[in-house]
Amino acid sequence: MPEEEKEEVENAPQRGFSFQKVMMLATFILIGFMVFIYLNQSGMLSNLSAGSSEKEESSVFYQFEPHFLVNLADTQVLRYLKVVLGVEVSNQRVAQELANRQVEVRDALIMVMSAKQSEDLATTEGKEQLKEEIKDTLNRLVGEQGEVKEVYFVDFVMQ
Repeated sequence: MPEEEKEEVENAPQRGFSFQKVMMLATFILIGFMVFIYLNQSGMLSNLSAGSSEKEESSVFYQFEPHFLVNLADTQVLRYLKVVLGVEVSNQRVAQELANRQVEVRDALIMVMSAKQSEDLATTEGKEQLKEEIKDTLNRLVGEQGEVKEVYFVDFVMQ
């Protein structure tokens, strides 16, 4: 009888996990983790999770060409400001509107910038205030087409 019991134990199906199954499971988990890290680092994961809602709310960037060169309102010394502006707009229609009305837009922005004094623009707060004034001016010009979300100084030289 003891021999029969040994045969039954040897022929009985194994219960639990074998070493091979555990290693295979660990390998799949490791590969999955590596794929997740790669997708997350490359930005593809955020694109997948955002889906089509991101496309509807995506911004468009528009850069004014050529640069703006204006005399500042300083009375004691002749100073000028050279600025390259970029703007973030809510949709392509706003960018097209800015391009179509370039003469009017450039005139309005030159008037805003040339009213400033160099001491106003020497501080970060002064530059931020100028950005806000430019944004307000542009939003008045584009009207119902959309909005200018942000103004960026691509180049800013004051002399």
